[in-house]
Amino acid sequence: MNEELKRITGLPEPIRPTSTPSERPGAPEKPSFAEVIGDLVKDVDRLHKTAEATTEKLVTGELQDVHQVVVAMEEAQTSFRLLMEVRNKMVEAYREVMKMQT
Repeated sequence: MNEELKRITGLPEPIRPTSTPSERPGAPEKPSFAEVIGDLVKDVDRLHKTAEATTEKLVTGELQDVHQVVVAMEEAQTSFRLLMEVRNKMVEAYREVMKMQT
């Protein structure tokens, strides 16, 4: 089958690793999906708190540069949009899996 696929596509067979990362000595462990999502949520929360703090400093007069506030707010807003897109894709994937089971 591999030879036929190679003949049809003209591409060589892909190189596959001989061992998984956990089998290699000294290889770093990959984070789980839950850890990645958890870190993303924590980062979004941290950026929103930073934006709130810089806004508060601007209002109280501790900070004079409006650009810092705008940048902090944009970072927070962009990170939140990314988080929402990831959530939407996860819900969409879940629905597709549920359709396949029926």
